Amino acid sequence: MYEDTFGLLKKSDTDFFDIYKEESYTRLIEAKNREIENIKMGTDTGVGVRLVRGLSMLFSSTYDISEHSVFEIAKFLSDTAPSKKGIFTLDEKRKGAIAQYSGYAPQIESIKEIIDIFNNTAYKHKEIQQVSITYSDKQKKIEIINENGVLLSEERTYTVLFAEITARKGNIVQTSRKPFGALGGFDFLKNMDFENIADEMVQKLLELISSPSLQAKTMSVVLSSSAGGTMIHEAVGHGLEADLVYESMSVYKDKLGTKVANENITVVDDSTKPKMRGSFYFDDEGTKSQNTLLIKNGILKNYMFDKTYAKVAGAETTGNARRESYRFAPIVRMSNTYILPGRDNPDDIIASVDEGLLVKHMGGGQVNPITGEFVFEVNEGYKIEKGRVKNMVRGATLVGNGPKVLKEIDMVGSDFGVEVGTCGKGSQGVPVTDGEPTIRIPSILVGGSTL
Repeated sequence: MYEDTFGLLKKSDTDFFDIYKEESYTRLIEAKNREIENIKMGTDTGVGVRLVRGLSMLFSSTYDISEHSVFEIAKFLSDTAPSKKGIFTLDEKRKGAIAQYSGYAPQIESIKEIIDIFNNTAYKHKEIQQVSITYSDKQKKIEIINENGVLLSEERTYTVLFAEITARKGNIVQTSRKPFGALGGFDFLKNMDFENIADEMVQKLLELISSPSLQAKTMSVVLSSSAGGTMIHEAVGHGLEADLVYESMSVYKDKLGTKVANENITVVDDSTKPKMRGSFYFDDEGTKSQNTLLIKNGILKNYMFDKTYAKVAGAETTGNARRESYRFAPIVRMSNTYILPGRDNPDDIIASVDEGLLVKHMGGGQVNPITGEFVFEVNEGYKIEKGRVKNMVRGATLVGNGPKVLKEIDMVGSDFGVEVGTCGKGSQGVPVTDGEPTIRIPSILVGGSTL
């Protein structure tokens, strides 16, 4: 594949380069108010060519995957850099392994069965205003040739189901959201009890619209493992991405080897986990997936690197170069990022709180990676009084500073939970998974609602 283009790029005076070919099939089904409103299916094929020298990058992509077209855009890019003498050929005997994560591709009727379950369950209640279900799957085949002359191939299938239910009582409107996703086909959804899932979402939502609002106050907060890893992803993870670090946009700059968290905290980014939404066999520069230890017992051990920033730092890439598609150049991104389980019993963590908030599900939020300041919504939270979980509360937000909170977490549960998502950065979205055990923050500002 693209031997002439490889030979041309190999002569360019660059640190490294890659030819990234992608073929994909995407399907999207959107249902709202008992009706399937939108069905989209499509294929996309193209090639991206990238040359990197220092922190300078040249990149171009094309829909035309022919050797001639790819060679032409490679020539356009390489003409800006001096050439090296020599003849370079691909080593076709060194093809990388193919990791296949394909699975059962369902008919639309199978997806509609799930949609009907949510509708039939939710609309039994007059308070329910809207039910929205979005299903999408994407199968993609990737081939990469980098400066090492190795042809790497991988097939990935991403499947996501997103349920959203909205309820109203008087002037109070609340929405419950739940994502389901994996690296793989429809199979992982087939054995889920969606009747129970839908009923639980509805019951929690009905309880929420009847719950009292929470008054703003500094208190202890217990983040349940069911809350997913929004906190670690947003308030910590982005700050450990090397491009932000070395562009002085991270509060963790120059902190390697120092204590940045409580000694109970160990954080990893692991793209090797089978079927996790953020996993892959190799990253989008052709580096094999890795389990990267970021923070060990509170000490910052490493950042997440691609090849560009690894060279700047004199470090090794951690295989965290990712791109949305062939139309984009890869940038440093998280994969599956989480706090490892600790030794504390989750029930004991709750029992240790005299007055506080139990967060079972997080919502959206905002983070400043330079300062670490954050504001997160709480979609499902309960008051804790004298070590016991009491009533649900509405309108809570968590307001704090990521590095400060990380140092103050003083109890880490032995359990573990994850949540899937799509992380946005640099106008690109990539699949990720975030996770954490139950943790206790002894003191943090909890904002409240005025309704």
